[in-house]
Amino acid sequence: MATISSSPSVDINRATAGELECLNGIGQSRAEAIINYRKVFGDFKQVTDLTQIPGIGQHVVDQNIPLLRCVMMAGPAYHTRSKLASSPPTPTYRRPIKMKRKSTDVHTDVKTTPSPGKKPCRLPPPNDLSSYPNLLCGPAYCRAPCPSSTSPLSPPATTKQRLLQSLPHIDPPPGLNDWLKTFQNWGSIERKLALDHLIECCESEQVKHVMAVIEPRFQRDFISLLPKELALYVLLFLEPKDLCRAAQTCQYWRLLAEDNLLWREKCAESGVDEISSVKPSRRRGGQPILVNCPWKAAYMRQHRIEMNWRSGSIKAPMVLKGHDDHVITCLQFVGNRIVSGSDDNTLKVWSATNGKCLRTLVGHTGGVWCSQMSGNVVISGSTDRTLRIWNIDTGSSLHTLYGHTSTVRCMSLHDNSVVSGSRDATLRIWDISSGECLHVLIGHVAAVRCVQYDGRRVISGAYDYTVKVWNPESEECLHTLQGHTNRVYSLQFDGTHIVSGSLDTSIRVWDVETGNCLHTLMGHQSLTSGMELKGNILVSGNADSTVKIWDITTGQCLQTLQGANKHQSAVTCLQFNKTFVITSSDDGTVKIWDIKSGEFLRNLVTLESGGSGGVVWRVRCNDTKLVCAVGSRNGTEETKLLVLDFDPDCADPS
Repeated sequence: MATISSSPSVDINRATAGELECLNGIGQSRAEAIINYRKVFGDFKQVTDLTQIPGIGQHVVDQNIPLLRCVMMAGPAYHTRSKLASSPPTPTYRRPIKMKRKSTDVHTDVKTTPSPGKKPCRLPPPNDLSSYPNLLCGPAYCRAPCPSSTSPLSPPATTKQRLLQSLPHIDPPPGLNDWLKTFQNWGSIERKLALDHLIECCESEQVKHVMAVIEPRFQRDFISLLPKELALYVLLFLEPKDLCRAAQTCQYWRLLAEDNLLWREKCAESGVDEISSVKPSRRRGGQPILVNCPWKAAYMRQHRIEMNWRSGSIKAPMVLKGHDDHVITCLQFVGNRIVSGSDDNTLKVWSATNGKCLRTLVGHTGGVWCSQMSGNVVISGSTDRTLRIWNIDTGSSLHTLYGHTSTVRCMSLHDNSVVSGSRDATLRIWDISSGECLHVLIGHVAAVRCVQYDGRRVISGAYDYTVKVWNPESEECLHTLQGHTNRVYSLQFDGTHIVSGSLDTSIRVWDVETGNCLHTLMGHQSLTSGMELKGNILVSGNADSTVKIWDITTGQCLQTLQGANKHQSAVTCLQFNKTFVITSSDDGTVKIWDIKSGEFLRNLVTLESGGSGGVVWRVRCNDTKLVCAVGSRNGTEETKLLVLDFDPDCADPS
């Protein structure tokens, strides 16, 4: 490479940053910009090209004209194919564009493979993030070798070589160098005029060649040219699957696309609010993958779990047997423990991890009909008219609560208090620490079938067709909600809205403060046996074999889960989250649906005895596990619990 001569003039194509800083109006930042421009676009062709640098205007160039010169390295314009094969092109010709980037921001742990240029990435299908198993974090996730740290989005370095190799085997025409020197000595206007005439003289094939050479020079990687904060703000608008694709572009894009705070925002949008539970992913060989972006790892894990629910292979379930041929009447699932209650008078505590029966809670003298669970405490209600409070760590009965004169049919737990409803038409409020009965609520004239309690108000539904709102401290009935024309079987309460389901086929939405009926939701054809309310979304299951999704603020039915794959018998239980609805039925199946579109996704459980007596009575689930209580009323299906695991990091128990 040529060096700067002893002349006082400065060659803008060879000067160092220190030499450029000595010029008028050129400070450190502009000197670095000039050098970066040379790296990106090659040599300047004339002194006035300095105006293409941001911040350098014509007046700055005019001040320094006597001190500046522009010398380009001379050389032949074309190379033969043999020369290209044996040695790199001479410096006369600009290398394909290399976009400016901040080299200090490059991952030091990324290993790149020396190559003439960036290899195109082989991208997986765009609609499924599960196709990106190697994109979590760290060097193991880059599918294609990244380019060098100085060219985040440059076209392949071999583009120009391929173009030159496509030329015939000829030597440069005589006089070419003289023509190039003449062209360099012309001003900007003369050069443009000469190019216009030159293009007019070219055939279409030659014009295409010129386009192929020129086009890459105008490709700009705006992400790498922006300040990091602005670049991250732009990437914030991408969907997670697009961020994963962007991470494969180059090292600097991967650095940005794997920013931890960026993925924290994506996690917040999708409802992932913690990273403490993220398990380290492993390569096929079993070695753990280092995680440099915990929030991205949390998002990717949650996505893999969702895809497992949606379409992953269903592992053989754990089978938990213990209630003989009796009916499982109630089911609780908290943490890694499952508690099942049965009409065999017992409750059983199971490990959701290994399927072992940890405890059998014995003490009731009648069938267990309802239960609640908090931490290591379980409360059960029975046909023997009592409630019992159990410590499931020891299996001991802490208190037996007497007071009801008929079957305890329902209960609701809040903090240290539990409200029980009975067929004796009363409700009782108990302190679970002492076992003391704090309050008795009297007003219904028929059996209390369902109850909700939020610590401030008690809501009860009964066979007398009414819903009552109680102040538990004063034992006063604040409102009696009348409107149903048959028994009330199910309730939901969020502190503001009461939702009641009845045998009269309707669902009613009430205001807890005024007692007014806000909406009457019509559409079901039979008993609404189960409901769940989260935010403004209500999901109802009905004995007419359908499930409906409602917006309780508008009273609108958003989706009806039916069609060719709908249940063939009454819906017995349901659970839902922001993505899925899971339903069970008397037909012996458990189905999963997309909550937004109402689309049937697949059957998670299909009993062989379904349709001939096999029933799924209850379902409970968390993020990764589904627990189903199954059996039959005619002996065609053995009573048991099925535990399905959709954790992508969990081995198949079989």
